[in-house]
Amino acid sequence: MKSIFSRVWKAIIGIGLLSITAFNSAAQERESIQIGLQGTVGIPVGEFKNAIDNSLGDLGFGGGFHFLLNPKKEGYSPLLLGLDFNYLNLGTEKTPESQFLPKLKTTFNYFTLGPLFRLALTDKQTGMIPFVDALIGMKIMNTKTRVDNDLVDTLLDQEYLESLLSTNYEGLTYGVGIGFYHRAKPKEANELGGSLFVKLMYQYGDKTKYVIRNTIEVNPAGQITFEENRAQTSMITLQFGFLIH
Repeated sequence: MKSIFSRVWKAIIGIGLLSITAFNSAAQERESIQIGLQGTVGIPVGEFKNAIDNSLGDLGFGGGFHFLLNPKKEGYSPLLLGLDFNYLNLGTEKTPESQFLPKLKTTFNYFTLGPLFRLALTDKQTGMIPFVDALIGMKIMNTKTRVDNDLVDTLLDQEYLESLLSTNYEGLTYGVGIGFYHRAKPKEANELGGSLFVKLMYQYGDKTKYVIRNTIEVNPAGQITFEENRAQTSMITLQFGFLIH
């Protein structure tokens, strides 16, 4: 499972390096690059909503980033291609202290990474620019169980910083969404602009295993046990953030 996260982090680092490189040439062509930093609210639907069952209103909260490039070497293109990474926290739960271990805390996480396609619905130079996004990629349903340290324990007791249990279940996700941002007239021809953006997307997720809430416990042998199930992992996501273009 470590290899899964290794691939994800290598891809994220690659996105960052490619974005930095692209900045050097982006000024030569208006809208040749877009880089977005977003906050995300995830609204699970169907059986995924029942699987989440958290104290946050069955919602997920997190963020991510994306970058997009003009596929044409020269000239304007309404279609941009790139990559998107997103993370959601789907809540936490605690396992009571046992004979073998102190109180435990489990965090439920959701990661997506994949190609992103953006189509501008207008070619006007300034004003509100509506767009349609399409996404396809991988998702990871992740849990991490650690000792539920307070601040003093975290600072003083290093052995409790390690994760005692980690699960990663992979699957596929794809979606389509609509959003908009504001395009202002640049003061200079080679100047990059920035604006806020909003996007609403529906993401379909295939059936994927997950750890059932409130089943994590320590058995008489001192081992951490849990129960699993499978569910479709579809959700509606609301993203809002800052877009460099």
